[in-house]
Formats: sequence, C-alpha cells, structure tokens
Amino acid sequence: MKPASVLIVEDEMVTALDLQAKLVNIGFTVPSIVNSGEEAVDMAAELRPDVVLMDIVLQGEVDGIQAAKKISSLDIPVVFLTAYSDEKTLQRAKSTSPYGYIIKPYPDKDLELALETAIQKHQEYRDKVELIRYKGLGKGVPLTSQDDEISWEERPRILIVEDEIITAMDLTAQLSDKGYLVVDTVANGQEAIQKVELFRPDLVLMDIVLSGELDGISVAEHIHDLDIPVVFLSAYTDDATVERAIKTSPYGYLPKPYQMDELYSTLETALQQHRSETDRIKKIDQKITTKEGEMVIEKTAVFFISAIIISLIVYSLATRSMTWLMYLLFIPAIYNLFIVGISLKKPSPPGGKDQPFVSILIPAHNEEFTIERCVRSLAELDYYADGKRNYEIIVINDGSTDKTGEVLARLKGEFEYLRIVTRKPPRAGRGKGYVLNDGVRICQGEVIAVFDADARIDPDFLGKIIPYLDEEDVAGVQARVRMYNADRNLLTLMQEVEFSIFGNVILRARDVMGKSGFLGGNGQLTRKKFVEDIEGWDGFAVTEDLNMSVKLIMDGNKIRYCPEAVVWQEAVPEWKAFFRQRVRWATGNLETLFVYLAPLIDAKIPLYKKVDSIQYLVFLLFTVFVMLGYIVAILNLTYVARFSMEAPVIIGLISTVAFFPGVLLGIRRDKVGVLRSLVRAVEYWAYCLYLIPLFFAAFIHMLTRKERSWAKTKHTGD
Repeated sequence: MKPASVLIVEDEMVTALDLQAKLVNIGFTVPSIVNSGEEAVDMAAELRPDVVLMDIVLQGEVDGIQAAKKISSLDIPVVFLTAYSDEKTLQRAKSTSPYGYIIKPYPDKDLELALETAIQKHQEYRDKVELIRYKGLGKGVPLTSQDDEISWEERPRILIVEDEIITAMDLTAQLSDKGYLVVDTVANGQEAIQKVELFRPDLVLMDIVLSGELDGISVAEHIHDLDIPVVFLSAYTDDATVERAIKTSPYGYLPKPYQMDELYSTLETALQQHRSETDRIKKIDQKITTKEGEMVIEKTAVFFISAIIISLIVYSLATRSMTWLMYLLFIPAIYNLFIVGISLKKPSPPGGKDQPFVSILIPAHNEEFTIERCVRSLAELDYYADGKRNYEIIVINDGSTDKTGEVLARLKGEFEYLRIVTRKPPRAGRGKGYVLNDGVRICQGEVIAVFDADARIDPDFLGKIIPYLDEEDVAGVQARVRMYNADRNLLTLMQEVEFSIFGNVILRARDVMGKSGFLGGNGQLTRKKFVEDIEGWDGFAVTEDLNMSVKLIMDGNKIRYCPEAVVWQEAVPEWKAFFRQRVRWATGNLETLFVYLAPLIDAKIPLYKKVDSIQYLVFLLFTVFVMLGYIVAILNLTYVARFSMEAPVIIGLISTVAFFPGVLLGIRRDKVGVLRSLVRAVEYWAYCLYLIPLFFAAFIHMLTRKERSWAKTKHTGD
C-alpha cells in the first residue's frame, strides 16, 4: 500500500525539518515543506496530499486558517499544529472544519494518531459521497436524522464511556466547565450501546478498556451506522490497538494522560467536522436528487417530442401532405431574418476603463499535445497595471494519464505565475464544471477567463475584451472563436463557417438586442462575483457554459460579445470524433431546454429576452426541421416521392430562402469573396444535413444514459 502523503506548512524551518524526519520515520511521505499561506494553497492544489499539517502563524499575508479554508474547499483534509490554544483562535480554526487540532508541544504519538485518524475519516467521507452518487442517501449511508435527536438544549451533548469512575467524574466536571452537557457516564460496553441509542448524543468520548464483554472499539463498531462521532480517550497506543480503533473511523484518538486544552480542541474540531460533513452530504444528496428529477423531465420531454414527430411522420405518409412543415418552418425563418436584420446594426462600443485582475482557468485532461502551446500563448498576454502583470494562469489537470503533468511541471519552472490544480480519481473525470469550480476556489482575480487547452490568442486579447465589462450588470463576455486548422479539410472549414455565422450574426445581433449573448466555453470572461452568486458551474451539466448563460440571463444579467478579441481553437478533423462532440453539444442543448424552459418563462426578465433565449435553445430542433424541409422539397422536385405543400407561396418562399442570408452575411464579414461565399454557403447547407441523424442520436443518448458525464474532445495540436 502506498504511504500516505503529508504536506507540511510551517514557518520555522528547523521545526519543519524535525517534523519531516518524524513523519518519514512513522511511515508517511512528505512531498513538500512550505512556510507561507499562499504557497500552502498552491502546493496543496498541485500535489493533492492525503493531509495537510498546518501551522497558524505563517509568513506572508495569508495565515494558516485562511489557507486552510481554501484547501478544505478542494476536499483536502487539514490538521492544525500550533502553539495557540486560546478560544478565539480555536473558534476561527474550527470554522474551516479541520480534521484535527494539535497543540504544541505535543507527544509524537499524538501527531501520528491525529494524522491517521484524519486520513481514515476523510476516506470514509469520500466513500459516503461515492455511495450517495450511485445509490442515494439512506441506502447504506448512515446519517443522523434530526427527528431522532433529543434536543434538551443547545449545549453539545457528550456521552462518556469510561470504566474508571474517578476519571469519569473528573471528565464530567471538566467538560461541564467547558460548556458541554454530559448526558451520562457508563463503564460497560453493552450499556454504552443502549445509552447511545437512547440519548443520541452529539459525541461519544470512548475509553477502550471497559467492563463487560465489549471493549470501546467493539462499541464504536456497533454504533457506527448511527452516525454519531466517536473520540477515543485511552492509555493504549500500541500498534494493534490503534489499527483496530482507526478502522472504525473515529473523529479523534487522544492518549492518556491528556491536557484539558488538547481534549477541548479535539472535541470542538470533531463536533464541527461532523456538522460540516453532515451538511455537505445532505447538500450533495439534494443536488443529486434534483439532477435525477431533471433527468426524468428530460426523458419525459424526449418521449413527448418523439411521439409528436412520429405522429407527424405517420400523418404525412398517410395523407401525402407536408403543409404542416411549411407553416412550422415559417417560424424560425422569420426569426432568422429578424436576427440578420438586427445584426446589420452596429453594436454599442465598449466603455469600460477598469483593469481588474484576471484569473485564467484552463481545464486539461490528457492534453500533452496542446497544453504547452496554450500556456505559452497566454503567458505572452500584454495586460499590465501599474507596471505589474495583471493576471494569473491556473491549469486544472483533471486526472490526466498522459504527459500533461510533466509538461505543466516544466512550464511552472519557467512561469512563476502559472498555478496548477491537480484532480485525482475518484474526483477526476466527473465533468468540466467540477474542474472549473476547483480553479475558482483558489483564484485571486475579480474576473475569470476560461480557455480550452487548445486555445491560442494574441497578446492584446485581454486589452480588447476587458472594456466590454462596462456595466455593473454585465456578467460576462464571449470572444470570437475561430479555427486555426480550418484549411485542413472540408469538415474543418465548415466548422470555421459555422462559428463565423455564430459570431458575426447570431452573437452580434444579441449584443445589439440588450446584450443578451451566450457564453461559449472557450474565450469567455465572467465576473467572479456572478459566478459565485450562482454557486459556480454546474458539474452535472453536459454543456456547462450554456447552463451558466441561462442562469445568468434568468437573474437579469447581461452577456456581451467582443468580435475584436479572437480565440483560435482546433477544429475536429474526423467525422467520427466530430459527431461524438456534436452529440454531446446537442444533448447539453436539449437538457438545458427541457430543464430551464419553465424557469425561463417564469423569470423576471423582459419578454423579448425570454423569447430570444427560448428561441436560442430550440434552434437545434428548428434547424433539423429546416433540413428535413429541404429534403422533402428535393424529393418533390426529382419525383422520387410526392408530398403536397399547400401553404401560400410567400410562406414557402420565405421558409426556403431564410437559411441563406445569415450564412452569407456571416461568411462575407470575414472578407471572403462573393463567389467563394456562395460556394461555401452551399457547402454549409450540405454540411448541416448531419443535424438530422444528430438529432435522433442525441435523443437516443438522452433516453439511454444513466448519468451525465463529460465526453471530452481529443486534441492533437495539428
């Protein structure tokens, strides 16, 4: 079994080296020693140790408690090791939900027990989270029910299990003086189990040697599923006893004889950790329950729409009439022409003058071929304030199994402002939203910029896009997206055309219409306060950028589009990988539509924003019918199959030609010649036929998937 790793955070180097020697001698590994809070956060994020041993007084502006708060948010356990035992410091430290609080000077055995207990307890918590993810709360996951608790008063209720009556009396007096309520003292193991079930205390202070047949460890095993924290207080610290005790996942193990301040800090951190853990588990379960409900909504919607489509197909085949399709296509046709007309107007120029500090986040999973070029491109940004670099780069390495980690380690030695966050299984591979949220937890910027690992930009990118954050209610800005390998083949060229239309027409028009654009995931900027207001990215969402955009719009915020700032990305050159990517995009689009349609209708935003947002989300469905309409028209013209289309000529004409003005305008705005634009428009029309099988593939995927997952596109850097 691989030895557990401990990151030492200590401002006194002599003390740190002594600690390192002790830990290595015990059997731990020490991947690094740091002396400041800032370094502690960076090293913990990059190395992901099994536990962080944290002093409180550190070098730099960030103390150990502030650092512990950020480190704990990354789901890394922290144990404090400090000379401070005063109430104020303890309460501050307790607010970070640490897994232990050791007071200097300390016996070496106390240190060993505290670390082993913390690692075991955190592993049990992770196991609970995984169990909830796949089975749900209550199915093998113990959790104290508030209905089962006896709330006599607000003081924490402690049950003392101790076979020495004098020791038990001393403990009762000491704990009462500290503000605890001792509900009872028992000396017998079997009686201890009965008292725990009767009183449901907030914590059990457990000796190991008891009268009767059951010892304290056996009692802890019996009451484990009641989810009541246990702290062992025992004179026995031999390896065999400790190993048995640690397997019960206690919240502490304090050897006798003990100091009262040690016992108090152990009990306080144990109670806080249990409360925090319980709250986190409930929130996770609530989130998963909500997402399971959303998947039911999605599947119901897919069945409903599928039934309508099948009914229309049967009707059309039976009556040989497609008149209904002409009227249906008239709706998106008119809206498309409206969008084209709006895009002819010039958007309002940016008016922002501020230069906020920017945190650049790059999620990376197996990106050995692209990540270096991406980081070097971002490192050349010309964005300074008062002569100082005004941005940081944070790469979140999401469980990469290739050489991504090696490349990043080398780059970090070259760029001191490059920060690395490492995610390991089982947390890795869950979804891009989770990855980005880890970056947000440690970032320092007022503005968060997100780039994919294949992104390439010019040095003036931030200088061009930051001014678009020109109003207090502008939550984000999307840059223009282009393909750096557009000339590779026809498929990559069509992706360039597609994004030209999206940027030059659709996003431009939405910027004119009340600055109601959408974020695209690559080259997007958001103000950190708005990200925090909506609790970050939705890790369950397949398209986290679209999900965030809808939430920001429903809150009444604006999203702008900056055509001057361009982010270049890699177009997918092969049809199989391309189709897989687009199935994910279509699935994300449809899930957002089905889940947020009702909330959008109820949102307190202007009617035109509701209509525009809903139209944007149903655009895929309408486009599928548009392409189907063209196929029906071709079948009629070639006499392969005949369907009557009896709508007025003007409706048929508008429905037929409305596809092309936006396409031509999007291409022409990139200064492409007229003849070549016409050719590309026809090619793009043929390219869009893939939307028909894509539509059905996305529907099948939504019906058959059991959970939402991140199917990342592979980049080659070519």
